[in-house]
Amino acid sequence: MNLFIFLALSAFVGGVSLFAAYLQVAKSAEPEYSLSGPFTLRKILFFLAWATPVVLFFVVWGITTVNIPYQDDIDAILESTSAIAEGTGSLREFWSALSKQDDERRIVVVRLVACVMYWVGGSIDFRMIALVGICTYLVFLKLVFTWFKSEPNLPLVLLLPIPYLLFSNFNYVALYQAMVPLQHIAVYVWGFASIWLVARNTRAGLLWGSIFGILSVYSDVTGIFIGPVVAVMLLTCRRWLAAAFWILLFGFISVSYFNGLVMPDFRPTFAQNLASWPDMLLIAVAMPGMIADVFMEGNQTSRLICAAGAGVVSLALVGVSAFRFGRKLVHEREAITPNQWWLAGCILFLMITFFAFAFGRAANGANSILLSRYKHMFAFWAILNYLLIIQLPLFRRTARRYVLILQAAALIYFGSSYFQTWGDMIYLRKTIQTDAYGWTKNREFPSAPIYIAVKKTVDTIFENALRNSIYQFPDLPFECLRQAKVRGTSEIVVRTADFIVVGAEAPDIRCSPDDGIYLIIHSGDEIHMLPMRLRRNTFLCFLRTGRYYAGYCESMAMLRQYLSKNKKYKLTLGVISGSNRYLLTTGKEVSTS
Repeated sequence: MNLFIFLALSAFVGGVSLFAAYLQVAKSAEPEYSLSGPFTLRKILFFLAWATPVVLFFVVWGITTVNIPYQDDIDAILESTSAIAEGTGSLREFWSALSKQDDERRIVVVRLVACVMYWVGGSIDFRMIALVGICTYLVFLKLVFTWFKSEPNLPLVLLLPIPYLLFSNFNYVALYQAMVPLQHIAVYVWGFASIWLVARNTRAGLLWGSIFGILSVYSDVTGIFIGPVVAVMLLTCRRWLAAAFWILLFGFISVSYFNGLVMPDFRPTFAQNLASWPDMLLIAVAMPGMIADVFMEGNQTSRLICAAGAGVVSLALVGVSAFRFGRKLVHEREAITPNQWWLAGCILFLMITFFAFAFGRAANGANSILLSRYKHMFAFWAILNYLLIIQLPLFRRTARRYVLILQAAALIYFGSSYFQTWGDMIYLRKTIQTDAYGWTKNREFPSAPIYIAVKKTVDTIFENALRNSIYQFPDLPFECLRQAKVRGTSEIVVRTADFIVVGAEAPDIRCSPDDGIYLIIHSGDEIHMLPMRLRRNTFLCFLRTGRYYAGYCESMAMLRQYLSKNKKYKLTLGVISGSNRYLLTTGKEVSTS
């Protein structure tokens, strides 16, 4: 990572954001929500400060994403699209292809988007499927903006921290696997939109809320919870007819959804989860506080303890807010606004999700909630908690004093997310590319040893897709290393058991998406390429040296079974750093005798 570019970009984003916050605080005028009329410096800077994290998020994603299916994308998207492209004889068969069980869920929306893309363009682009899901972030941002706009006595400046939380990069894994954004991000956004529309207390709102609720259900199994959440909201509001309609509709959808659905063998049973009750309790308390999990390379136990502490605070806030809401419900029900119903419904939706996760995954260990792919859940939760906080009378009286502190904290969170995850994100990108190279050259998936057990199925899916031009592998940046020149040697450490792992001192490389170091395992015409994970420097070391990566790297582990028997393989390192592409010999070999 170029130190000058990083610091210049950080100074620009931070300066614009903090100056915009300062101008909002300094003015005593009422908040301005419209950009119509004269474009004052205050308006322009506010718009720039609000839009900058969004633009940076999409630019970074656009530069680094790849059009390659990753693991579950193969059977979740490519198989169903291929089946539909080859022809379904009836509407029932078409629906069967869309709603075929994927793990413990049905991902109809993901597959439908893939099919529409195929019908329109003649092929699948996995980047575009992911982009559709990622764009649901904008829907959530619009909901939050509209919530602010209709809330009296809330200064506009309090909006500024929200995009910096929402468009951080801590959940980068969820953004690069094509099925996940439309499945695991969109399910919450469609649910939030459903609650928002139903809370408007209109017939049109109920109708459109039902449509978004159905979208949520058929995005991921988590969407099932939207049924009881909205039903409770309607019954509490005494909207009896609307409640009856909702219960009948989502009762039918839930029954049809679970009809024929079988829990996969690899998921823990209810008894196994109950036996892991300490982890269950820790997950239930820690998930509401996971926004505090900001040190990605820290000890897992310390991260969980920190999250649990923040979770206690978060649950206390929700408890106090629930008490105030309940008291208002008893004494002045009519005074509860649609905005308050929406906030209460969204928090209930997420809280049910958290506790369902605790009951369903406790046997996997509490560490499972630390995975990057879940981080957007905690960003949603943190934003909803933030909306609760700014409604408290105490905060309203002192809000202007702490605006700059809040904005500075949001900026640090946003910048830290990109600094901490950049190396791992680029490594994930290389992992996906390596899988593509492995299958096209050697019929292997280095990142997924389970491929050996499902080889026949996966090979058939790919072969059908390639034969029918449903999908084509893109060119890969490291293929040129096969013709690169040798420019020296490198000392390496080789570990071989079931897996082959190589460690080495890393040469100085840049931080562009294609830059990196690869382990090349070759024997004659048989060549395997594996990316090497580079350690990241601390921030202070980065500022002192200007180097993002530290000096040691280690290759992805590859099963020895992927290599031919009774054969010797040479080990070579391939380096890409900008326009420099070269090889380093090691003098080491591995054999499979």
